[in-house]
Amino acid sequence: MRDDGFTLLEILVVTVVFGLLSVALWEGIGVGTHGWSMAEHRHDDEISGQGIEDALRRLIERADVPDNGGAGKFSGQEDRLRVISWLPEKNGYEKEVEAAFGVGAHHELVVRWQPYRRAICAEQPDALHEEILARGVSSIEFSYYGLQGGRHVWQSVWNSPNLPLLVRVQVRFLAPGKSWPTMMIRPLLSGAETG
Repeated sequence: MRDDGFTLLEILVVTVVFGLLSVALWEGIGVGTHGWSMAEHRHDDEISGQGIEDALRRLIERADVPDNGGAGKFSGQEDRLRVISWLPEKNGYEKEVEAAFGVGAHHELVVRWQPYRRAICAEQPDALHEEILARGVSSIEFSYYGLQGGRHVWQSVWNSPNLPLLVRVQVRFLAPGKSWPTMMIRPLLSGAETG
């Protein structure tokens, strides 16, 4: 009479095969979760970058031109920018503000703004509002395309009474591999330039 049980060798082979399948399945799950995590980080980076670009674009595009003979309201350095612009409201752009962009000591890209008053008033100045656009920013670099010495050139400083024709913005992050494309923003009233 023959015993129909498994031999020790057959049991070892099945155990090894199950072990190999388990390792392959575990590695596949690891690769899948790593890919998912990378996609989430990339999506978060895109949302963060898009928020920065939207804020910069909204204020720089709507930069205001100076009143007749008034001092320039658009002034920029390589690492910061000050602009008089319009904030969106329910029915369009109704609120004129003075806004400034820059990177703070804690590696945060910050916009500070307050309502802009065209007339000099004896009232208390309005409170300064601050909003953090992004964290983990190592630097922001502005450059300005406009007239200088009779020629249109890129400049690292802008203090003309006229608006630049273009503003180039590059944001650099602390995290390796995290980046956002260079932004090119045209102030809509830059055609009002008289120089």
